[in-house]
Amino acid sequence: MDLGQTGQRMSALGVRLSDSAFLASVDARDRSFWRFLATVVAGLSAGLLSGLLIGGVALIVFAFASAPPGTPLTAIPLRMTEMIGSNGASLASTVMLMLLAVTTNGPLAAAFVCIAALISRHRIRDYLTAAPRFRWRMLALGLAMSVIVIGPVVALTQLLDPHAQPPPMLSLAPDLAGRFGYAFAAVALLIPAAAAEEVVFRGWLLRQTAAVSRNIFVLMAVNGALFSAVHGEFAPDAFLTRALMGAGFVYMTLRLGGIEYSTGAHAANNILIVLFIQPLTLQSSAAGGLSWDGVLQDVFLFAAYVGMAELTARWAPLRRLSGADQTLDLPATAVAEHFA
Repeated sequence: MDLGQTGQRMSALGVRLSDSAFLASVDARDRSFWRFLATVVAGLSAGLLSGLLIGGVALIVFAFASAPPGTPLTAIPLRMTEMIGSNGASLASTVMLMLLAVTTNGPLAAAFVCIAALISRHRIRDYLTAAPRFRWRMLALGLAMSVIVIGPVVALTQLLDPHAQPPPMLSLAPDLAGRFGYAFAAVALLIPAAAAEEVVFRGWLLRQTAAVSRNIFVLMAVNGALFSAVHGEFAPDAFLTRALMGAGFVYMTLRLGGIEYSTGAHAANNILIVLFIQPLTLQSSAAGGLSWDGVLQDVFLFAAYVGMAELTARWAPLRRLSGADQTLDLPATAVAEHFA
């Protein structure tokens, strides 16, 4: 192996990522501290207010709709308290938590990005994609490839773990209809929940960081660390896992020109967890130290994300299927050379 050529290729790739079409509209307005401060204060205020309001309404509606027939309205607050208190231990409780993740994070992210666009005078689409329109096929491809690549590893890890609990999809629902319903709810609710996080972290935050530095390692480190920190789990193993996930999502976003692919990969990760590892819960994971097994799994996850993005960018059928080349106004031959 020629180390010199390898180094040149990595350097060229780093330059290409820092010059991603997704960052093309980043300008001096994004470097303004006062615009940044106003976005954070106004965006979080409006986002939290709308998230709490819509999430609260959704919780009341779900508690009423899932209650046994004939349940009086006066019993709904108690039912809400019981479902929150069971913390994902029942089918109704875990579906409710997934619904809350959408109805609180979704409005929060939407309000935040709308205010960010207004203050910085950008289009909302600038925080989503560099393509003419949002690429739903790219989202679906990111979801499918993550399931294909990461799914077998998750299954094998669970099979080899003597302390692993039964998959939630089997243990929470007593019958086939309930299991299909749980799986449907996971897919339907966790995709928009992942999109809400992606538009804030890989949409807004990544562009804000790129206004200060275009160094790809700085972008991945800052975004990954903040993405992990906001989840509130600072045990070394959990923090490293989310940080490397966030870094991988940054790579996907820059390589493919939008948050669509990373949204699919992010959603796939969450769906695999709630279906096969543990239900969604408000409780933090047990604190744990770093282990070689855990670190290797995290490195594999990051490498898999990079590999999936590269395969989609370099292989013409996937590039056309996903719409990756829509981010570039170039002839077909020039597009192929760009993604080579």
